[in-house]
Formats: sequence, C-alpha cells, structure tokens
Amino acid sequence: MTTTSSLFHIGGPEVMLRISGHSISAERGQARTEGGPWLADSAAGVNRGALAVALDDVTGYIVDAGSPAGRWPVSLGIRVDFVADPPLDGSPLRVTGELVARDERGAMTTGAVFDPSGRTIATMIQRSHLVEAPTTPGAHATHEVLDAPDGPVRDQLGLVETGPNELTMAPTVLSANGMGSVHGGILVCASELAATSAVGATGDLRTTSVDITYVRPCDAADTTTFTSEICHRGRSLSVVRVVSANSSGKASSIATVVLQHI
Repeated sequence: MTTTSSLFHIGGPEVMLRISGHSISAERGQARTEGGPWLADSAAGVNRGALAVALDDVTGYIVDAGSPAGRWPVSLGIRVDFVADPPLDGSPLRVTGELVARDERGAMTTGAVFDPSGRTIATMIQRSHLVEAPTTPGAHATHEVLDAPDGPVRDQLGLVETGPNELTMAPTVLSANGMGSVHGGILVCASELAATSAVGATGDLRTTSVDITYVRPCDAADTTTFTSEICHRGRSLSVVRVVSANSSGKASSIATVVLQHI
C-alpha cells in the first residue's frame, strides 16, 4: 500500500481520539484509534459516534489520494452503523477504508472499525465531492492539545445544554479540521450526544446509526449549536433529527440519529 503525497492532518480531533498509524492509497487505507474512558458518556452510555472521526479521515484521504492536483474532497454525507460498543480500556482499534467509485465530481467510499479480536464494531458509507484545494494548509495540533486528557468527549468539546433540546459548543481546537471547519466526524459525534440528551437517556440507550448530510461548512472558530427534534420515542426505539448551525442560524449539517434501548 502506498501512502498519499497529501499530508495526513493531525489536529485536535485526532489527538483527542488517539488517531495515528495511517497508510493511504487511492484505493484503500487504514489507521489506528483507541477506545478508552473518553468514550464513556452519561447520556449515550458509550459515545459510539466518535468513531466517525477516524472513519472520515481514512475515507477522505483515499479520495484525496486519487484526486487531481488542486482539488480537495469534502464530505456530502456519511452514514455510520454501529454493531457494538468500542472498548473503554484503551484497546487499539483498526480503521479501514475502501474506494467504491470515483468520477470527476467526487467519490463514494466505505469504511469499518474493528476491535482487537477482529470483530466489526462500526461500518460507514461516505459520499464526497471535490472543491478547490485550500491554498494554505491548516495548522497541525498545537502543544496545548498534544497531551490528550481522559475526560469524556462531551466535556472536552465543551458541549453544554443551553435550552430545551439544544447543545452548544464553543470554539475549540478539538473540533477543527485542517481547513478550519468543524470536522465532519465531530459533527456526527456531537449530533449523537445531542440526540441522547434530548431523549433524556441515562446510559440505557445505544446509537445504532447516524445518517448525516453536510449542507455548508461549519466554522470551528464560531459557536456551534445542535438543535434536536424527537421524531419518534418508543419503548425500544427513538429517532431524533439534529441540526447543527453557527451563530448565523443557517444549517451546517442535518442528522438522523437512531437509538435503541439495551
């Protein structure tokens, strides 16, 4: 497997979730992340959605590796399905990605996360399109975030309830990708946390899927608000629609989060 000439960006999200060991070609790729106490959450039980960060990284760089110079892939949408909880003991998790198809506009990729025994714990389908590449690469992780704490991701991102069915995230380097936008995987992660908070979960639910569409960039230097609408709440299944937006109020992402009781 050859490594792409593009620089794999190690920013705040990658440091927070211990993402490393990347190997990328235009057809497939892999990386390593870890499942530790930072994935525990009072409402979600286990923050499964955080796995989307590594999945988005690997699949995005596969698209980039086969893209023409001056073009950069941006996610249009991601669907992540979860099979089981990631471990919380610091175990290494293997993340893989594979190209499905590409054309001059973009590509489709798939990805998966495996626990140390080789069991699949999450799968993903990602669609992307190509835009003009940023002329100035984003800053890499700074020394302030190189020592990743073990606190819950919810706390590290500073997600706080600011109204009924509303979570707010202040600007933080831990959410930003290399272009200064909130990382697509962080939007998946935070949408899951917003959904579980909205349904009043206390760790007795698990996310089975997140299907998210990205409609405009979400500026990581601005406050981001996640507003939830409970579409269905049953004894065993809940469906929540979560919209993220910056201070302008215009939607950045729209997610459907499906939760099941355990």
